[in-house]
Amino acid sequence: MHKSATRRYARYRTEIPVIVKVLGKDGYVRVHGRCFEMAEAGLGAVISSELVAGEMVTLEFSIPEVSELFVMRAVVRHRMGFLHGFEFIGALPEQSERIQKFCQTLEPS
Repeated sequence: MHKSATRRYARYRTEIPVIVKVLGKDGYVRVHGRCFEMAEAGLGAVISSELVAGEMVTLEFSIPEVSELFVMRAVVRHRMGFLHGFEFIGALPEQSERIQKFCQTLEPS
């Protein structure tokens, strides 16, 4: 597994759609985006809204070879324009295991 000196988890290139659900003043808003990299503990995505670091969201995405939809709580860790880094919060062990197996099929980022 590749890992840089400054990261806890290696990142891997991918290209999958993601929906980010954000609580707005009028209820939940669904923002469509594109995940461009994934790690065991989070993902990077381009979305059409600019979220604030520290904001809690729900991510919905599918990965190949897994039939069920991943619905995961996450926190926005960083943002640069429309590029966002999300850290998963409270991932179930089986979710983490499936994501880890998926990452092993991808090229390091």
